[in-house]
Amino acid sequence: MSKYRLGIIGCGWIAPFHVQALNRLADRVEVVWTADPDLERAESIATSLDTSAAVEVLADYRAGLDRVDAVSILAPHHLHHPITLDALRADCHVLLEKPFALTLDEADEMIAEAEKREKTLMIALPHRYRLSTQGFKRAVDSGDYGRLFMLDAFMDEDQRNYVTGGWFVKKATLGGGVFFSASAHMLDVMLWIAGEVGTVSMVGTHGGLPMEGEDTAISIIKFKNGVVGTTRHTWFSPNPRIWYTVRAFCERAVITLEVNPLGNLALEGLYCPWVSRVSVAEAGSDQETLVHESDEGLDLTEEVRHFFDCLDSGARPQTDGRVARELMKVVLDAYREAEIKGAN
Repeated sequence: MSKYRLGIIGCGWIAPFHVQALNRLADRVEVVWTADPDLERAESIATSLDTSAAVEVLADYRAGLDRVDAVSILAPHHLHHPITLDALRADCHVLLEKPFALTLDEADEMIAEAEKREKTLMIALPHRYRLSTQGFKRAVDSGDYGRLFMLDAFMDEDQRNYVTGGWFVKKATLGGGVFFSASAHMLDVMLWIAGEVGTVSMVGTHGGLPMEGEDTAISIIKFKNGVVGTTRHTWFSPNPRIWYTVRAFCERAVITLEVNPLGNLALEGLYCPWVSRVSVAEAGSDQETLVHESDEGLDLTEEVRHFFDCLDSGARPQTDGRVARELMKVVLDAYREAEIKGAN
């Protein structure tokens, strides 16, 4: 295995979760610098890295691109496209936080540049890399409970302490609303399990957050294999219960994945405790069988490990640009129909 030199671009709320993963993979990576226009934030992330070497702090990431093999791009959504192109053109591999881009044209340009340069471009869609999600998919795919015919996913969140202003409240910089920004967590897992989408529609509304896009959205999906799916997502829940739930309805059982922070995720971040469960309720039974339970939370270790594994082997990431583009297309198709019908 090679040891890669890495730069971190963007040192906001998600950055500590990446640092936790990088510290656990210290034999695979040396973080050379952190970059953020807010130097205090960049310094905070630099000092949280478990390394004996000094980590440089940069206001402008471009000053460090010639000194690293790869970058983790954790910047606001509207900056994903220009920063990714800068990194690829400097011959860096890229791990890019979701969402991929703001438009399909941007996504296509990023894919083309990565392929031209023969560089790895991986989009950070973390849920399919979680051990509990993988166990959920194995249970669905096993055939032990018969044919899958419906998926239902719900994200129940109160983001009043997070969505307060800045780039996050504007469509031009966020890319849309909650459906664009965060429902991808559910949609990626559903596409991973059920395959290609045939049709999709969505409706959205404003519960009360100070943002231009919708803070609450519901979608309905028909997959090409006949499976139907729904997503429900709110950032304005007055009393969140279970943060993330995906239910698979099979012929002989309902399989449920639940992922729940046991504190305030927006405020506690990396230090928030979690519980993750996978359970099976078989037909005719009033009991659920627990098949997985752990304290796995928003742990990005397996996702980041996959990135370095792909750099070692040259394999395409599970969530490469083409996979992420297809997910974007599903979201944008739903938005387009909603705009025509006045549904959002």
